[in-house]
Amino acid sequence: EQEIIFLGMAGLIDPPRIEVKPAVSKCISAGIRPVMITGDYPLTAKAIAGELGIPVHGEPVTSQQITNFTEEELSQKVKEVSVFARVAPQDKLSIVTLLQAQGEIVAMTGDGVNDSPALKKANIGVAMGITGTDVSKEASDMVLLDDNFSTIVTAVEEGRSIYDNLLRFVKYSLGGNLGKVLIMLLAPFFGIIVALSPLQLLWLNLLTDGLMGLGLGVEPAEKDIMDKPPRSPKAPILNKPAVVHIAWVG
Repeated sequence: EQEIIFLGMAGLIDPPRIEVKPAVSKCISAGIRPVMITGDYPLTAKAIAGELGIPVHGEPVTSQQITNFTEEELSQKVKEVSVFARVAPQDKLSIVTLLQAQGEIVAMTGDGVNDSPALKKANIGVAMGITGTDVSKEASDMVLLDDNFSTIVTAVEEGRSIYDNLLRFVKYSLGGNLGKVLIMLLAPFFGIIVALSPLQLLWLNLLTDGLMGLGLGVEPAEKDIMDKPPRSPKAPILNKPAVVHIAWVG
């Protein structure tokens, strides 16, 4: 699965901010495909995309071309093209819809009233907190207080770190509790009627699931966390290697 982030020109890269280029580079290494949709002229859009490091495959697609494309042709274009220029509001909605039909997870930025349908349709609508209209903010899932694209990338990195820590805690907690359950179930076969008293079990839970679990919850992010591809939303939290690991630890 790929994640798609749309860059709105207004408020984000008009003119380009210094921190946007490294943020775009981090997106690409993380398997996130940045796409620019703008009302500017194609040459301007292409120049800014090149300056920011957004891959430009061929010439930017304009609203007039989008109107002339068949649905199949447009579906193929949104797979390949990363810069759309001189677009109309309805074009943004069409692009988002086509990408979602291809199984992509779409995040879109916007600040105007006309952006609202596309922001609402996207998996994650991101509105501008400073320049954005109230309508765009209401239609969005997230509001950028600083109107800075790099903030989105930082949020992605933090989200991945939180997910990893939750997974660590779940594996640790299940493994530890599996061990306690096995002790209580198997001990009678060895002549031990009560292997652990209720007070001992409570004490173990306090020490292990409590203090040590909190430590796992605040584990810092791995250095290569943004060099990994996005996980599929359909993938189970515990895959086969994780289940084997839990059983072995337990």
